[in-house]
Amino acid sequence: MSTRERFWDIVCDFRAQFRLLLFFLTTLLVLTVVTMLLGEQRTDAYVISLVTIALLLATIVPVSYCVWRCGTSENEFETDRE
Repeated sequence: MSTRERFWDIVCDFRAQFRLLLFFLTTLLVLTVVTMLLGEQRTDAYVISLVTIALLLATIVPVSYCVWRCGTSENEFETDRE
């Protein structure tokens, strides 16, 4: 087993936690966007909301990839068993 395969085995063991994290991050993103749209655009809170959205997106992308990659590898194992 290569180092890459061991890495993904360890990451995929935490797939349920990654899915929960993805749900939490997506909820925060939606709330931040709604708050940003309802607030005034010339305040400091607007700038903070933009930074928060950038950070949330920078976190959502790799977490989504991990969830997708682990789901894909599970599907490959299921087709190998049949």
